[in-house]
Amino acid sequence: MSRKGKFRYPLAPVLLKRQWDLDALLLELGEVNSHLLTLGAELEAIDNDVRKASEHWKRQASQGVLDISRFCLATQYVQDLATRQAACENAMAEKERQQLALIERIAIAKRATEAVAMHRDEMKAEFIKMRLREDFRAADDQWSALQARRGNHDSGT
Repeated sequence: MSRKGKFRYPLAPVLLKRQWDLDALLLELGEVNSHLLTLGAELEAIDNDVRKASEHWKRQASQGVLDISRFCLATQYVQDLATRQAACENAMAEKERQQLALIERIAIAKRATEAVAMHRDEMKAEFIKMRLREDFRAADDQWSALQARRGNHDSGT
């Protein structure tokens, strides 16, 4: 626990490892959150494309220009957008599951790290109490020795 009177926590490597594990999980959560933002932007872009395609088709229909080849092309485009949208939504759902799982793992890792840190703080407080007791005992012994010398000195004169 101590070397040359200084506090040394024997489980410091465990605490350090737990902190590293927690940091790694937080980094992974940041990456998942970043990917979720990217997927959200992609999904928004797809939604805008769907809206634009729909508006364009409505304008064409209101003008009475209904060409079968354009209709087929627009249908394929909308189907492609729907496929991309579904894939993006599935990817977002998977990332959200990863996010929730990571949040749970982070909570567990944080509790584990805090438990070791609390143990370290308790051991350090106990070390300080022990050192204070030793210091008071040494001071008391010095005081007793000083009083004994004074008593010997006073009786010898």
